[in-house]
Amino acid sequence: MWPGVDKPSKRDQEVAALFHGALEVVDSTLTSLYGVPQEDAARLEQELFAWFDRLSRRPSSPESVRALRPHLISMTCKVGHVYWMGKADVERPRDEAVRRSLALGPEIVAVELENRLNSRADDGGVGH
Repeated sequence: MWPGVDKPSKRDQEVAALFHGALEVVDSTLTSLYGVPQEDAARLEQELFAWFDRLSRRPSSPESVRALRPHLISMTCKVGHVYWMGKADVERPRDEAVRRSLALGPEIVAVELENRLNSRADDGGVGH
């Protein structure tokens, strides 16, 4: 905390709430779609939160925190993809979902995820 700052701003609270609400999707994307081991996924989730917090503070950031969610989903997919690209010396994953995600690329996987989240939100499910 900075001296003289007692509590987080409303925007900080909204950013944290959106991230927390999306954490299940972030975690399942990393562990299921990209096969990242849980320990590594937990570390990457902390890094994603730090990135997301910085993104929300940029002057060009949208006023609505909700509008940042697609960026979070996209970056999560990029992180999962890069995780495996950085492991060139390791045998490629055998899991078909992971192989599919790596073959499609993070942009396409992110669009698919965002479409699913929007469908669930339209049906009254998770995503709002």
